[in-house]
Amino acid sequence: MNPWTEGDGVKVITKDQEVLGVVEKHPATQSVLEEYDERAGECICCNALFQTIEEVAVKYGLDLERLLKDINNAAKG
Repeated sequence: MNPWTEGDGVKVITKDQEVLGVVEKHPATQSVLEEYDERAGECICCNALFQTIEEVAVKYGLDLERLLKDINNAAKG
């Protein structure tokens, strides 16, 4: 399954994508993830690069829908 889906003519980040892939394709998302570091209690990009966005949300007790909204907004610029 291709985790990149079309939305409004732009690729959309989904819960099934790994953090590394998201940050590689959309560098602006790194700053959003860094904003979540305090809530997570550690550096997400340092410690969860190979986890999916959903796994990160579960691991750190983050609101998945809010996280997806924030990183998608950053990706779309």
